[in-house]
Amino acid sequence: MRRNVTKAASWCHRLLPFTPSRGLSTRPVDSAPSQALTDIAAFRRDIFLPAIPFHFKNDGISLPHGLPAASRWFSLPEPLDGPASLSSHMNEFMDWPFPFELISAPSDGTPPVVGFREWLSKSPDLTDQILAGILQATTADLNSHSFFQLHAPLKLLAKALEFNREQRQQSLQPILLYIAQSSISDLPPALQNDLPTPQLVQQAGNGDVYNSSIWLGTEPTYTPLHRDPNPNLFYQLCSRKVVRLLPPELGDRVFFEVQVQIRQQASSRIRTTEMMEGAERAVLHEAVWANEKLDDKVHEAELGVGDALFIPKGWWHSVKSASSQGHLNASANWWFR
Repeated sequence: MRRNVTKAASWCHRLLPFTPSRGLSTRPVDSAPSQALTDIAAFRRDIFLPAIPFHFKNDGISLPHGLPAASRWFSLPEPLDGPASLSSHMNEFMDWPFPFELISAPSDGTPPVVGFREWLSKSPDLTDQILAGILQATTADLNSHSFFQLHAPLKLLAKALEFNREQRQQSLQPILLYIAQSSISDLPPALQNDLPTPQLVQQAGNGDVYNSSIWLGTEPTYTPLHRDPNPNLFYQLCSRKVVRLLPPELGDRVFFEVQVQIRQQASSRIRTTEMMEGAERAVLHEAVWANEKLDDKVHEAELGVGDALFIPKGWWHSVKSASSQGHLNASANWWFR
């Protein structure tokens, strides 16, 4: 048993080599119960206009009623501290196409991407075999790349969760599959209705909702350091995520130092391929999650189900799941002004 635990810790270390708590003291983001989301005038005066990050903690009153997706899309286990799964409500949407990101993690044995592909191809279900074919075509250059993008039905995620359950039983690596930055407006109408635009987003600024997204996939999930061109309200729907934030000037400096270190110039606002694999991914991760020079300068919030985080325009941030065992994680956000 000890050997299996060591094996699991090893692959996780190579994928995301530094844990959030490693040698770096952070400042907690200011917080209040989520009922504060309903006081638009106070939010505009005290948080939105001064551009201060703020963590709205689920009080069991405001958020669950505001975002039905948190309770309708996911089934909670018994006991409640176990992983969630996609609910039966999602069954009718299994054929709906989504943009996926697929990451091939370093592996001592069969890469999870290959194992997942073979697992699907052996299924008697024709749809599973078609999914295996999609993965085969997408990952043709697996030897030279670790980050892939593809379009596939939601069923691919459901099968990934099933595959990961079997992987955990053998202490093997999970498949890392993520619906990232997928517009809420592209969802089926019934699922859009489960994610109504929060009142705060509609009324705090000029009423202009710039864009919105869902983030749905298997843990560990990770978004590198970047900044948004508009204020951002981020909701956690399933499992937990940790967000680290840097004030604009500090973030500018850290990002510049990363570009100097890797000797290239990259976008600070786009989830690019360069950000997601290779040297830039590793250096960006270390700069935010293991840089002792940033002691007490980085703000951090850990979001549970029903929590929300306001990220002001220009604030740099990096996001990762709090767990890394292949479980389901989901969030939604709105960019507004």
